[in-house]
Amino acid sequence: MQYASGAARKYKGPLDVARHLTRTYGTFGIWHGLPATMAQRSFFFLLWGSYDIYSEWFRTLRLSPAFPYLAKTGTTGALEDRLLSEKLINFLAGGMAANTFWCFCYPVDVVKNRFMTQGDKNPIPFRKMFGHVLRTEGVKGFFRGFVPTFIRAFPTNASAIFVWESTVRLIKNETHH
Repeated sequence: MQYASGAARKYKGPLDVARHLTRTYGTFGIWHGLPATMAQRSFFFLLWGSYDIYSEWFRTLRLSPAFPYLAKTGTTGALEDRLLSEKLINFLAGGMAANTFWCFCYPVDVVKNRFMTQGDKNPIPFRKMFGHVLRTEGVKGFFRGFVPTFIRAFPTNASAIFVWESTVRLIKNETHH
């Protein structure tokens, strides 16, 4: 991604980038960052696996009269039979799954980003980038920027999964949840 404009700009557009990559790395240069991306994306099993676990766990919960809002408003009728709504389950489980995903995936994401944004002069191979980050920044280097990512992950992914699941229910005509 380029932020410079005018004379400071390195590439003229996507085709110029593609030409540069094929000249620098050969015919398959356009896919130069694919192994790094695949390594990072392989962690999505944690997102969807934990989403399923959290969803099932939330489905076992019942609303409690001790819940502060319900106790304050006096809305306590027949709570022992009330479950959390599917929409709320989708939202909460989606956000928690995203946080689980980033806790495990973040170091690989940092290395992937460093690998893909390094210059063309003496590039460090993806596998060696792990050692480079460790040597130059220590363990802290693998978690630089983690807090904003972690904070952003819950509402962003919770909303995305909520919309996805709601759309699936709408398509299947299961809107009664």
